[in-house]
Amino acid sequence: MARGRRPSPTVLRGLLHPAHGPLVRAELRGGTTGASLEGLAVIDTGASMSAVDRGAALELGLETFGAASWFAVTGGERPVAPLRRAQMRLGEGSIYWELDLIEVAGLDESVAGYRALLLIGWDFLRTCQLHVDGPAGTWSLQLPAVRGPARRRR
Repeated sequence: MARGRRPSPTVLRGLLHPAHGPLVRAELRGGTTGASLEGLAVIDTGASMSAVDRGAALELGLETFGAASWFAVTGGERPVAPLRRAQMRLGEGSIYWELDLIEVAGLDESVAGYRALLLIGWDFLRTCQLHVDGPAGTWSLQLPAVRGPARRRR
């Protein structure tokens, strides 16, 4: 690569799921087991924080380093959930981003027929460019350029 040139950004593209919007293949790794899991990530523009499925967090042995209260737009109580840290890879890329994730039960069953490992919220999306073409039923996500270690935290 020529000096001074920025690497071209990675752009992911896909079809919109009729009930869940943008879905992207993802891999999660980290924790005490040294294992990784593959499944889907739900891109959720209404979520301020990213989340990990409780079963996936336990399977990977993701360490808890705190807690956060959260709520859904439907209201109700504000449950407190563990915060977990993991590395996420999206699509077929080679870059892993480190995220702080709130643990949520049942996320893996939220998209019928698929295993949703995580939900990607604005803590990560604010570094990306997301384009949705509703009439065409497509989306694209330009991932952030990486300089130094790929690490995204709240």
